Amino acid sequence: MSTTASIDAGTRSGAVLNVSLVGAGFIGRVHAQCIAAHAATRLAAVFDTDESAASALAARHGARVAGSLGEITGSGETDAVVIASSTDSHGEIARACARAGKPFLCEKPLDTHRDAAVETVRYVREAGVLAGIGFNRRFDRQYAALKRAVGEGEVGRVEMMHLTSRSHAPPTLDYVKKSGGQLRDKGSHFFDLACWIAGERPTEIHAAGACLIEPRFAEYGDVDTAMILLRMPSGALCHLNFSRRTAYGADERIEVSGSGGRVESRHPIPVDVALYRGDAIHQKGLHQHWYERIESTYPAQLAAFVEALEHPGREFPALIDGLVAEAIADAGMRSLRTNRPEPIDYEFDV
Repeated sequence: MSTTASIDAGTRSGAVLNVSLVGAGFIGRVHAQCIAAHAATRLAAVFDTDESAASALAARHGARVAGSLGEITGSGETDAVVIASSTDSHGEIARACARAGKPFLCEKPLDTHRDAAVETVRYVREAGVLAGIGFNRRFDRQYAALKRAVGEGEVGRVEMMHLTSRSHAPPTLDYVKKSGGQLRDKGSHFFDLACWIAGERPTEIHAAGACLIEPRFAEYGDVDTAMILLRMPSGALCHLNFSRRTAYGADERIEVSGSGGRVESRHPIPVDVALYRGDAIHQKGLHQHWYERIESTYPAQLAAFVEALEHPGREFPALIDGLVAEAIADAGMRSLRTNRPEPIDYEFDV
């Protein structure tokens, strides 16, 4: 199973990499901070359809404001691009980067539906541009350690996997409208993690979902609560549960059990101390925002991207991994509608 790609930007080893950014929203600001903080990168330019947001972010990091996407992709100053715009624009921007010969890192998912994502990957490959998908959770230290334990046989033959992702608060309706749905937006990360950790792709998915938190999500064909079962070729079963809201903080964890044992990623907490008083033990709860939980993965992801750019052959999540997650999400959306298990089709023709 192909899980990585090398990204060759030419002979840039030792030079500062000029990285331009498309998207100045929350996640764009995260990427901008990472680019500005990395010793080997410089934030060259920022473009967003919201000119005031782009101007503010560019000014914060001493970058140029681009008046159009073409000013990003057509600039000789730009060595690579980070795509951090809304999901429904990812494919168009990725294709523009490919036409201009610019390597890029694209936030997931690659597009709002499978066929469009396949067309984008085909276009990028035909253009000869290598690129990466932003599965930053692979760079979480706990998840990476869990994968190593599974890969080294510490739990024996994998029999069950459980992945939980419950956000602290639901997104806005405008975000949901453009996100492609919970199974693509949130699910793509965790479908990728399931494949990455297990070392295989599921053959079947059975998804159940509901709007228990925000009924208006149903207007966009979305759900805010979901339980999903994946069946692996080895026979292992993988259960995923998603929620758009908790009353106790960002809840994200993975457990893998097998013939020889069990490994789990535990909750990192902001302050790991406990106060014993009277008949109770008091301690800090979970991170209250999803970003706080995985903040460290973004600079680690950028560092890996830069390594892949400077040293062809270095590993980084590839666009095909994004397609795999899209295929699982696509079958999952069908399963939501049919209320029965659905096969997963990985025939991409790219």
